[in-house]
Amino acid sequence: MPARTRNLLDGRAGRAFAVCLLPAFWFGLQGLSAGAADYPPAQPVRIAFYNTENYFAPADLETKGTDSRRALVEILTRAAPDIVLMSEVGGAEALAEIAAKLGARGLDYPFSSLVRGGDEVRHLAVLARFPPERVAHDTTSAYNIRNQAEPVRRGFAYCVFRWDNGYTLHVIGAHLKSKMWNRLGQTDMRRYESRLLRYLVNDLLAADPEANILVAGDLNDYPNSSPLNTLFARRRRPQAQLYDLRPVDATGLAWTHWWEDTDLYSRIDYFLASYHLLPEIVFGEIYLDFSPEWRRASDHRLLMVTVNPRERPIDETILNRFQRNFRRADAKGE
Repeated sequence: MPARTRNLLDGRAGRAFAVCLLPAFWFGLQGLSAGAADYPPAQPVRIAFYNTENYFAPADLETKGTDSRRALVEILTRAAPDIVLMSEVGGAEALAEIAAKLGARGLDYPFSSLVRGGDEVRHLAVLARFPPERVAHDTTSAYNIRNQAEPVRRGFAYCVFRWDNGYTLHVIGAHLKSKMWNRLGQTDMRRYESRLLRYLVNDLLAADPEANILVAGDLNDYPNSSPLNTLFARRRRPQAQLYDLRPVDATGLAWTHWWEDTDLYSRIDYFLASYHLLPEIVFGEIYLDFSPEWRRASDHRLLMVTVNPRERPIDETILNRFQRNFRRADAKGE
């Protein structure tokens, strides 16, 4: 499969360009999962995203202690998601520990998968109560910045879930470059990673303009930032845009991360939905965890969304729930 070269020129880094190897999964050439024909019944599915804040191997209790691990598992247990996307998972051992601790509390996840990107320390991971039809994580996308090739360090998680009624949901997980200083320019690096993520969405929509796509992740930037504007694609027609589901907690607050060093509360974790997925979103069941032990568990909060996997006709009035692609603070649930 030939590589596809993308032009990522912009005014701030005129010589930068991206080289994105065309992931084989768009054509189904890899990643078929065992047992994929045993599709689950089309019942509402609860999906979580959680940055675990350095949940490393079981022996590494110095980075994340026993109390923190216990609190994180407690939060996941109460949320009881059917599909869990996580970031900052230390590796296969750490993922196995999380799954085992959840299993001991009655949450069994027969499917687990680790995204083995260029970052050998912090990984994206997926747990699910039923196997996806297809698993094809993207670990090859890269870009050139300042005449240096740079991979998307965490890669992108990608799973396709199908239900017994034929409903298909594409789930993409991401953990973009942090705001930590980098000599290549952390803002530009995050911008280019977001463009590559958007290209994956574009490829799916090119193959199926009505694809149900959910992007979940720690995008490490604010809703009005350049990387997020790239993902939203506001200048395109509504059917090609992504929409920020903007989970809030019981008090109506939407922040997802606390940076202790600066006492900064910010919204950098997201669920973004494609246009044709919006009718299946259960808007009354989008929320942020606000458990008393949230900070003991992680510096991020858990995000939850529920999808009803039954195709519903699109009603353009659903866009009244959004303002500039963000779900309105006064939007009512259903």
